[in-house]
Amino acid sequence: MKEKERLQQMWELYVKEGTLHSDLDPVIKNSWIRSKKNNVDPFQTTGTEKLSTRRLEQRLQERSKLIAISLPLMEALYSLVRGSGFLVVLCDEKGYLLKVIGDPEPLANAEKIQFVRGANWSEAAIGTNAIGTAIFERRPIQIFSYQHYAIATQSWTCSASPILDAAGKMIGVLNISGPYEKVHPHTLGMIVSTVKAIEYELQLKEKTEKNEQMMSYLEETTNTLNDGIIVLNEKGQIIKTNRILQQILQIQANDMEGENITKILASPEIAVFLATNQEIADAEVKLTVHKTGKPISVLLNAKPITRGNQLIGALLTIKEIKRVRQLVNHLSGNQAKVTFHEIIGKNEKFLSCIQEAKLAAQTDATVLLMGASGTGKDLFAQAIHNESSRREGPFIAINCGGIPRDLLGSELFGYVEGAFTGARKGGNAGKFELADGGTLFLDEIGEMSLEMQVLLLRVLQNREVARIGGSKVVPVNVRIIAATNKDLKKEVQQGNFREDLYFRLNVMPIQIPSLRERSDDIPLLVAYFSGQIAASLQKPKPKILNEVITVLKSYPWPGNVRELNNLIERAIVRSANNELSAALFPPDISESKQPFSEDTFLLSKKDERKRQDLLESIKKFNGNFSKAAAYLGVSRSTLYRQMKRYNIR
Repeated sequence: MKEKERLQQMWELYVKEGTLHSDLDPVIKNSWIRSKKNNVDPFQTTGTEKLSTRRLEQRLQERSKLIAISLPLMEALYSLVRGSGFLVVLCDEKGYLLKVIGDPEPLANAEKIQFVRGANWSEAAIGTNAIGTAIFERRPIQIFSYQHYAIATQSWTCSASPILDAAGKMIGVLNISGPYEKVHPHTLGMIVSTVKAIEYELQLKEKTEKNEQMMSYLEETTNTLNDGIIVLNEKGQIIKTNRILQQILQIQANDMEGENITKILASPEIAVFLATNQEIADAEVKLTVHKTGKPISVLLNAKPITRGNQLIGALLTIKEIKRVRQLVNHLSGNQAKVTFHEIIGKNEKFLSCIQEAKLAAQTDATVLLMGASGTGKDLFAQAIHNESSRREGPFIAINCGGIPRDLLGSELFGYVEGAFTGARKGGNAGKFELADGGTLFLDEIGEMSLEMQVLLLRVLQNREVARIGGSKVVPVNVRIIAATNKDLKKEVQQGNFREDLYFRLNVMPIQIPSLRERSDDIPLLVAYFSGQIAASLQKPKPKILNEVITVLKSYPWPGNVRELNNLIERAIVRSANNELSAALFPPDISESKQPFSEDTFLLSKKDERKRQDLLESIKKFNGNFSKAAAYLGVSRSTLYRQMKRYNIR
């Protein structure tokens, strides 16, 4: 690898001559300097410090809560990289390794360099490495090959992120290490997401402990928790459950309370707990519900409740494994952020669209959002999700026109291991599975190939999906919102879109007007965008001169609201006196004289002028077809068809 060789030369230059290369990353440069000041031997082939058995056990006991909460998420992360040579490692805030998970071969390699439980992996002990440097920098970091200071670690790539408690105090570090040849920036992203999940779980655990101290039976607080709760008396009889538990088991509270838990659930782990009162912490188990015969995979915690020295009952908490997936979706940004309060407009036609969207949100009916590029179809999709009963579920968006046709199927439906060359070990869930219980937003649905439309139609009809390369059918509970800037009726007539799929999607059609159709909203939008953008740039809200509104109303807005937002931002950045004037806008806007009308725009679209319009737009953006298409308010594929039609090369 060229990057490895380049770093090796920099490292040799420093350790042999004490010279730091100017191209060296500043973080690595400063860490190397600290390593040298700490008298770390760059040629050491193994770690130098390891805790005694007694001190290690003491440290493990002191960090037991962190370990118990981190372990299930570490195992979930490891399941994604199993067989790839990577290790998942939990350390304390000093850099001492507490837990190491991995395949036998990388574990053996790690042992050779003393990358094991109890070893000190701080900068002072081993020099520049992801764990020690993340502790010093207090932020996530990835260290690759010869960026490591000591040769012991230069065959590895490591990504680490500090774990902070609710007060912002560092309590540990999560790290993933593997062969340097497999370095990838996504690895650091996986670590950061998992750390966020651990921090969330730590906060949740702390809240639970406080509630237990306040009320032995958690009578009034159980329904505020995200876990299923069962409170038992000393005889093992259920005296309290919460709504989450009832939803997980699909049993009403009255059918459980007063019954012995063994009559409701079959579980060897619970039976042992009742017999021994030995606490269970984050055990992954399968519970069988007697009423339905349905097995459920959960994380189980069980703890005796005492008053003084007397046992008075027990508290069981249950969390579905699938909620871990939902948490990862949440932390990875798979959520809708926009509500109807953030969709701005008073135009009568636009308000009618909002009202239709709010009505659609009250049902699970499929919604088809239509409108030119930049009109805000994605905002409507997010707002509908957030207004619906699925607001707590995932919101998964996929651009059907932005993914190659060969990959769209695996993105939507997932795939099993070995389905194709390069398929991830263990397979991968598709967007339909990830969106289970929530909303799937299919943007640019008109760009989907006919072959993929057949598969999509089958999923919509049967409400179940089979991963590519597999035969197992997985039921999915997903609400569909589709969007397009095409006229799907014409696409059906031209044979580009299936009629049966069109009818399946066109249950609640909403046509979002272009900005030129609601130019009376421009003053309102300008005021809103200028306030939002100025705040994000940490500037005062600018004064908007009347001439700005005049010229903006005279412009046809081929890029619609998105274009307006971008131009307002550009004007605020360029403004030197906290005032927006027409001169701050591009000449084709600031020099607009005549009020824009729909008729003049439609006239330019007649066949006799189309070719000239296409040539001018392509020339205007120096051959950038994406920008030319956005300027004309059409998709890129439509632009290509028009170019072919008019013999434009």
